[in-house]
Amino acid sequence: MQLLTYLRVKQLLFTGLLTISVTAVADTPSDNRLSAIHSRSAAFPAINLEADTTVQGDGYGFVNDNDNLLDNLKKINKEGTALEGRSRGILLIPGDENALVNELENAADDKVSFAAGGHFALLSKNKNWIVVGGAEFNGSGRFFYDEDDATRLRFAAALGLVSVGELQSSIDVYALWTNYLGLNYRYTNVSMPNTRIGVTAKIQNISVIERRISIADYDEEKLFDRTRDVKNYIQLNADIGIEHQIKQWVVGLELRDIYQQEMIGPEGTRYQQRSHISTNINYTANWGSLRLDVDITPEKGFGELTSRKTYELSSLLALSAKMDLLLGYQWLDSDTDSDLPTAGLRYRLGEQLRIEAQFSYAGTREFGGGASLQLPL
Repeated sequence: MQLLTYLRVKQLLFTGLLTISVTAVADTPSDNRLSAIHSRSAAFPAINLEADTTVQGDGYGFVNDNDNLLDNLKKINKEGTALEGRSRGILLIPGDENALVNELENAADDKVSFAAGGHFALLSKNKNWIVVGGAEFNGSGRFFYDEDDATRLRFAAALGLVSVGELQSSIDVYALWTNYLGLNYRYTNVSMPNTRIGVTAKIQNISVIERRISIADYDEEKLFDRTRDVKNYIQLNADIGIEHQIKQWVVGLELRDIYQQEMIGPEGTRYQQRSHISTNINYTANWGSLRLDVDITPEKGFGELTSRKTYELSSLLALSAKMDLLLGYQWLDSDTDSDLPTAGLRYRLGEQLRIEAQFSYAGTREFGGGASLQLPL
């Protein structure tokens, strides 16, 4: 039973930094970053004056194992394998099971979470429609300790016949996996030239993942496997955004998923999809820009995947004519996640070429990162 080691997680995230990105940082009204369109429907200019077709791709990865669940599962696996080996070799004596019982008790209610995703946008030549798409995965697992396992182990040790497969402790996993494809259109009225309205119409598939993994069956592939214990829901939906510019200030409001649906997981747990409302304020100066993003309604949770609100302050500081420094900080209204600082760099050339890389770090067991690439074709 292999476990998701920290070395493998860091390798995965480091590789992802070459092709993926985290949340948008502060930007100017004329910045022309297609990545912003994934979170703000009205972010891109309403009229595309560029002659080139432009494509953009991004993504991100993040892990939170502050409870040391991955390490604890590794210890449980080691102790269980050793105990079974001594049992088969008739070397087991009563009391040898205590180390495994202690590890099971120490892991009780420990939790690990993982998030990953990616997006793309295609702006065709001299067209004002933008094709958008993406995939977003959010999952969480909690260790459930069955107190009767201590009795089972002591009884089995007395008989000299220990089997980890008879234990009832498990890892309960809940996850949401969303894939979507849509069209974005921005509109500006002649009578209100400083106000822009954006609409993203999309078709999306929401996969509700819910499973219980026993100690004997656990391995890293099963923890956040997106192909088993899944119910899929396909729906038409839309995002609506509005942004208004007042001199150096831009104020925006975003409503995501105007259609709401109740979904049932494979084990019968209900997930109520809710519309998500957020607002943002952006200030631009010669030195760069500042941006404040605030969740008005929380991101809805599912099972062990808790709901949360995010408050983010981000900045863009010009280092040179082509290079910008990206700095940000997230305050998370969450039961499990820590506040999160972010740092990164952006390289820009001309009106459309953008290359970004960022890294978020709240501790040795809570970190992530990503990158984004935008270029004319």
